[in-house]
Amino acid sequence: MVSDSKDPPPNFPPRALIVGNFCHDFLIRDAHVVTESLGGAASFISTVFDGLSVPYVTVSKVGEDFAYSTNQSPIVVSDSNTTAFRAFFDSSISGDGRRDRILKRVAACSPILPSDLPDFRFDFGMAVGVGGEVVPETLERMIEICDAVFVDVQSLIRVFDEIDGTVEHVDLKESGFFHLLPRIGFLKASAEEAPFMDVEEARKLCPVVVTNGKEGCTLYSNGSQLQIAPFPVTQVDPTGAGDSFLGGFAAGFAAGLAVADAALLGNLFGSLTVSQIGLPHFESRIVQRIKDEVERRKVQCMDSCHPGENKSIHQMPEGHEQFQKLLGTVRSECQLSLPTSPIAVEQVNGHYNS
Repeated sequence: MVSDSKDPPPNFPPRALIVGNFCHDFLIRDAHVVTESLGGAASFISTVFDGLSVPYVTVSKVGEDFAYSTNQSPIVVSDSNTTAFRAFFDSSISGDGRRDRILKRVAACSPILPSDLPDFRFDFGMAVGVGGEVVPETLERMIEICDAVFVDVQSLIRVFDEIDGTVEHVDLKESGFFHLLPRIGFLKASAEEAPFMDVEEARKLCPVVVTNGKEGCTLYSNGSQLQIAPFPVTQVDPTGAGDSFLGGFAAGFAAGLAVADAALLGNLFGSLTVSQIGLPHFESRIVQRIKDEVERRKVQCMDSCHPGENKSIHQMPEGHEQFQKLLGTVRSECQLSLPTSPIAVEQVNGHYNS
């Protein structure tokens, strides 16, 4: 039984559609629970959009056991549990931020169906399932009602061990989504996920962005690529870094930033997220500084770029390095204002794994 609890959007008409289930996240280090928090890519992206004042609608399903309040009510499925993940970190393993984490889905809510989506028209959509809830038919419907769709490849290639729920991956060609690639706006993957999608082939079908933590990210199109610098960060918890990146990237792109500048904004929000445990809090003063810099950069690009040039991945836009420095200054101010706990850092000791 499904209870349709979709509230009217607080900011209407909405610009963005976020599709993906909210989750219960448990972070465990050396057999001890470090934190329990609201999870799911939809929760991280909506936090970024709230900070940047992007009006959106979230379509997410949860069970009656859902333990958190959210700005927009999810669809409650009475005969299902809320999707839940346990992330296990082992201090005895030194790695690059990927091999020392084992992620397990321990509960799964119902999939999101095309009929669950609203009938509005959106500027852009975010297909960001984490537990297999976005099915091909739903992504296809998103493409029909959104001018552009940003897709996290984890929505498409994640599979789960039948016994203990360990997250694994299948090749994108075997996922049932491959035929939709020419119709999506951007496909995002982490460096860990990229081998399962064949970047060289995927980039011929749609623009691709691959995040690589402390190395920043790389933008790929058919015939060109750009490397986007990271922001130095003391990492506490890698959970949600890639989700926040994608939220910042999509918001920047939709606001009119050049693709490379939008990716830089994504890197900024990824770095802000890993500095905190669980769902991040973005201080209003810092977020306003970011919004001001984005607005100035957008005006600068409008004055200096040829029509359509700001959406190109073929070249770095003029003034990109200066924009990076300005955001870096804001990032440094934010680092000073964040509450840092040496105990928490020691407990989690993660790596920026977006």
